[in-house]
Amino acid sequence: MSAPTPTVEIESADDLSALVSRCAGRGEPIIDYGLAHDGLGHPPPAPHVALVQRGDVIEHYERDMTVRAAAGTTMGRLNEQLTKTGQFLPIDADPDLTLGEILCHNVYGPLRVAYGSIRDLLLGLRYVDGLGRQIHAGGRTVKNVAGYDVGRFMVGSLGQMGLVYEATLRTFAIPPRVFTVELKFADPAVMDGLMKDWLLSDAAPGWLLLNMADGHAVVRVGYLGRATACEVQVRSLEELLKGRTDVKIMGTARRSLEQDAQERAARRRWRREATGLCKLVVPPAVTGSTCRALRQWAEHEARINIDALPVHGCIFAGGTLDAVSARNLDVQVGRLAEKVGGLRVWYRRPESDDRIEPFGPPRRDFSILTALKRTMDPQDLFNPGRYLPAGKAQS
Repeated sequence: MSAPTPTVEIESADDLSALVSRCAGRGEPIIDYGLAHDGLGHPPPAPHVALVQRGDVIEHYERDMTVRAAAGTTMGRLNEQLTKTGQFLPIDADPDLTLGEILCHNVYGPLRVAYGSIRDLLLGLRYVDGLGRQIHAGGRTVKNVAGYDVGRFMVGSLGQMGLVYEATLRTFAIPPRVFTVELKFADPAVMDGLMKDWLLSDAAPGWLLLNMADGHAVVRVGYLGRATACEVQVRSLEELLKGRTDVKIMGTARRSLEQDAQERAARRRWRREATGLCKLVVPPAVTGSTCRALRQWAEHEARINIDALPVHGCIFAGGTLDAVSARNLDVQVGRLAEKVGGLRVWYRRPESDDRIEPFGPPRRDFSILTALKRTMDPQDLFNPGRYLPAGKAQS
């Protein structure tokens, strides 16, 4: 019987550096796959140390509209503090996710249309490298970022390059109102041809989310700002769609940002509950047609949910899948990715089915990432083998 995996809770950068030094001396890996991303990538080696970071908001520079927070701060806690001053961090993430997990996995949602991704909001970042050194990258302003931006490179690195312990981010004023519009497309491929003109018009959305249901594409659009400005944008959308028979406006609603965030969180909850979840990233111009092909296949193979962020070409597919259904979905997603030059990532595989490769196809910068791994984590301590091959890096 294998020994239980020790869990170490860290609350300071010095303690984190000390942990890295101890584990380096013993050759013991440090694993932090996150809460919602623990099924992403290859399983961790045994034995290992499971890392849990704790923390809080360190300082909020209200006038500069920036916030400095520990990586262990949850999104719920972070926005709770910012809301008191009429500001928020526009990242679509569940309140129990930590800032560190959001950074390491480049978490984003439909709000990216209006505000950008976490990489765009990041001003400064602090992390511990494989030698236990505390590295500072960036600062409180964009002017502090010069040369190769290591901080932004760490976003989406899956925790393999270093252990992030603190970040400084740009914040935004809470919009006074959110207007939402629900549209029904007879064919989701119609949206591919409409998207460019839509984004360049006065009807350009603040957020946009697609869901495939009953053979139709239901698109929900959000406009954020003052009520009068939102009303103008809604009228512009009505004018843009005037005379079209392939798109129908189903309804509109007015909400606060908090109500809007709660509804979007409820609509994505199935992803956290799914036994099988795959993300397919395709060129935005073929998002609708790819969703159509996936839904047509799913009607005969398995009952799955399909959500998409059309502006960014990001499609989520999955649900309560058994091993056979997951492998069938993987084959179909792989074919679609190959057809359009896309990428696919499995966030969760039934019973960690090792017959499904978690990533594909291999990235072109694989060799560069491996070289950076050798430099930043020479003993391969941090989440070894999760994406890059396991084994101590050679100098």
